[in-house]
Amino acid sequence: MATESEVLIALNESLSDYETQVIKATAKVTEIRVITGEREEARSKIQSILDKNRIKYGPAPASKSSFTGTQIDTPSGNIQLIYKKKGGSAGSGAGAALTKLTEASQCLYAGIAFGLKRHITNADITEANAKKFSSMYETDEKVDSMLNDLPDMWIASCVLGANKLWDTFGGKGKFVFHRGSKTVDTIENNFKRIKKIEGVRMDLNKWSPADIYIVSDKFKIACLNEEKTILGLNQCMQERIANNTLIGVSLKKIIGTAKIDLKNFFKDMQSTKKYEGYTYSDASMDGYINISGGVKIQFRSFGGPSSLTGWQGEVKGAQANQGKISLGPVNMILKNHGVSTIPTNAAQRVKSKDKVKVYEEILEGYKKYSSAGKEKVMSVVMRASDAWLYSKLQVTQLLNSIESVRGDKRDQLIEDLYLYASSQSKYSAAYYKLE
Repeated sequence: MATESEVLIALNESLSDYETQVIKATAKVTEIRVITGEREEARSKIQSILDKNRIKYGPAPASKSSFTGTQIDTPSGNIQLIYKKKGGSAGSGAGAALTKLTEASQCLYAGIAFGLKRHITNADITEANAKKFSSMYETDEKVDSMLNDLPDMWIASCVLGANKLWDTFGGKGKFVFHRGSKTVDTIENNFKRIKKIEGVRMDLNKWSPADIYIVSDKFKIACLNEEKTILGLNQCMQERIANNTLIGVSLKKIIGTAKIDLKNFFKDMQSTKKYEGYTYSDASMDGYINISGGVKIQFRSFGGPSSLTGWQGEVKGAQANQGKISLGPVNMILKNHGVSTIPTNAAQRVKSKDKVKVYEEILEGYKKYSSAGKEKVMSVVMRASDAWLYSKLQVTQLLNSIESVRGDKRDQLIEDLYLYASSQSKYSAAYYKLE
């Protein structure tokens, strides 16, 4: 059986590209939720890294999830990885079943609005209209569920959404609204195919946050099938959103008044974000990248108070959190800009018997990036937990990389980090956001 340190090292490597949450931590059992848009792919990749590190594992108890997790036995207990679909119940209050229902229902409601060629009300959502306009929506949800099981707040949201879609695209073509269809599968599989060709480690939802697709009868899939690069695929998607033949739409709950905005389209990519320095927190494990427009990206471990996993950045705006970026994509962007990447051995270094160099590196970070007094710094650092050291070490390394470049190059680097985290980067496809 592998030692605790060996397991932690392998876990840090295998989970570095995923959003994680520690949902249970006892003396014998640690449960970690792995949140991803592609559970099967995530499980396969994680287990292949465990195999590479000769870490034995088996299936997690079936009671944890209908999708089989991964259990790793250690000398002191076991660690269970529970794979959850992105957009599911992890802290959102909306389970995967409700997400599926709301997205499919938006397709049904929009299909009825476009079939009637006008704004709709709740009274238009009938079995007769669902049947009459069945050719205008294609989903993986039962019609009966869409008609009868949708909560009231989402009924109101879908009515508002359908009417906004009619205002925006009505009269611009003959459309079918898709969710979970073969057409959607083909779009997503082309991204997965090209991602494999290019060796890009990128979550499907970061490439396109679209929850539904509006597909014209003039849409031809050939362009997507023929592409060999992510940028080429994105250009193809942008051309089709421009001519209203394939339109991806990201959905949010609508309250009051609906609005729709085009995201990650070429003209939007011309807007610039400027680097406005950093905040190297005096006592906490985090650090911030400050960006023009009052935006910050907070970098820290989101793995829990005792976990050496889950280091990532989260965009903080004036109203709400706006997206995350994990270590893998951070390093991809740093590498693409010719900047030193963040080492992936932070957990291993922190758990090693000799932590002197870890302390030295963090203390040097305080010297460079903080105005806190030496006495306070020493008090904080020398009493810090392993999880704090793990997080602060990588914050320090990130700032070292960013501060190694200057001027326009640094602004572009910061902008790419921000755009990736908020799904608005050159690595992502154009889409509309309906909210």
